[in-house]
Amino acid sequence: MSKKEKKETEKKEKDMQTPVDQQGPIGVTGEEKASQTAEHAESSLSPQEARIAELEMEVEKLTKELAEEKESFMRKLADMDNYRKRLVREKETAVQYANERLLNDLIPILDDFERAVEAGTSTEDVQSYVDGVKLIQKQLLDVLGRNWGLKKMEDIVGKEFSPHEHEAMMMEAGDQFDTETVLAELQRGYYLHDRVLRTAKVKVGIPQ
Repeated sequence: MSKKEKKETEKKEKDMQTPVDQQGPIGVTGEEKASQTAEHAESSLSPQEARIAELEMEVEKLTKELAEEKESFMRKLADMDNYRKRLVREKETAVQYANERLLNDLIPILDDFERAVEAGTSTEDVQSYVDGVKLIQKQLLDVLGRNWGLKKMEDIVGKEFSPHEHEAMMMEAGDQFDTETVLAELQRGYYLHDRVLRTAKVKVGIPQ
């Protein structure tokens, strides 16, 4: 073999061998290469550029947190608005039907009044008719007193005049009066439990 042929053979054998420096590190994946590239890029940034990149990441993080907080706030605001609307509806319903129990107590008495009116057109026994009306009145007062706390002002004639409970409609002066005294009841007064619901209209005697 000539020297020339020998050199060509050696060259071919050398070309068939892959140089170690042309191959990547053994066992290095694509992700690791990307990470190494990013680290290399970061290491190549100046301190100012690195700080800017860090601040941009922080801004992105805070923007995301702000969006999440805003969404949570809007949901809570919607829940509060729905709760307020429900309370308004419940209040309106409560006001609208607040007197339902009272009316149920009064309906049977209205029935009695209707029967009394019908009886009044045919009966000639006036006293029985009056007694029947008085019975209905008593029934009404009993129901209102027992279930609703309504009480009449009883036996006020002859008692000392009270501006809290009485309203003077007429006055009569006389030496026989030592204090302001109720002489006549012109319109009955009522209590609701222990509170004056309506003052009694009265005639008052005053010292002369």
